[in-house]
Amino acid sequence: MRFCVEESVFQMFPGFCRGVVMASGIDNSRPCAELEGLLKDQEEKLRQDPQVDLATHPRLAVWKDAYRQFGSNPNKFTPSIVFLVKQVKAGKPVRSISPAVDAFNLISIKHIIPCGGDDMDSVEGDVTLGRAISDETFAPIFKPEEVERPDAGEIIYVNRRTGRILCRRWNWRNADFSKLAPETKNLAINVDGMIPSIGREEIEQAAEGLKQLLLRYCGGNIAIHYLDNQTREVDFQF
Repeated sequence: MRFCVEESVFQMFPGFCRGVVMASGIDNSRPCAELEGLLKDQEEKLRQDPQVDLATHPRLAVWKDAYRQFGSNPNKFTPSIVFLVKQVKAGKPVRSISPAVDAFNLISIKHIIPCGGDDMDSVEGDVTLGRAISDETFAPIFKPEEVERPDAGEIIYVNRRTGRILCRRWNWRNADFSKLAPETKNLAINVDGMIPSIGREEIEQAAEGLKQLLLRYCGGNIAIHYLDNQTREVDFQF
């Protein structure tokens, strides 16, 4: 399976770096009270952190700006990390879904960085971050019957072979067909950073932290690869 970021993305966002945490043979089926507790602890730290302001924090502002650059209104279509931080700051607990999802939500909150995962057994061939043509198809998570098309030029995470979108507006909303489920065995979780709002070293720390959580609570075999302006694609065998 090939993971790639198209040149058009780097033309707009040369400082973009994606850590791809790839895991095979995991067990995502067992709720874990310890991991749920760690997630709640991280929520509370963020909630009490006065330096994380929704209006001014650079790691939130950079994603709002990115949405505007590819023609999307971040106030209408909220970047995932902005939505997550807003919920936590409002005192709304992050719902525990599964160990893998809890793990990447914990990392998102800890580093204020967007993360999102997909079941790789649902995908045929490549997965690509690139700009939409508008003939691709998307069915939102938990609404598989509602098929829609992206806006031309929108940044999407897509299987180019089938035209099926895994995530619209970069990290706004995931598709139903590739969602992580208790029965998921093979997955890829994206850890996305915009340098210089976050340093490359911290992006790698976030990806490594996620790897360790997955190993501890889901098991399996896990590797990390990085995609940036110098390395735009990587092959991986699940």
